[in-house]
Amino acid sequence: MLIIGSGNIVHNLGVIAWNKINESEFGFEWAVEANEIIKKSILSGDHKYLINYKSLEKSIQLAIPTPEHFLPLLYVLALQQKDESINFFNDKAVMGSLTMTSLKII
Repeated sequence: MLIIGSGNIVHNLGVIAWNKINESEFGFEWAVEANEIIKKSILSGDHKYLINYKSLEKSIQLAIPTPEHFLPLLYVLALQQKDESINFFNDKAVMGSLTMTSLKII
């Protein structure tokens, strides 16, 4: 079975660095920090931490100004079984305020 949740870990269109559009990778410090914090929480299985994203660090508040691109991640993580692991791919920041980090549960 294949289940896909489409979204982004860091998705703040309001502060995109349009001058970095031609760079293959560029992330604001807060965007990179938020991406790493969220990935660490995913790997540790701390899904409750992620569910409470609205009350987390400032970097995460900037990374998730609105929930529609983050909620698919929570739905997919809810399907993870105890014996399944996470692999990240396409893990890079672009245009300052977007990460295209993706994951698969195996």
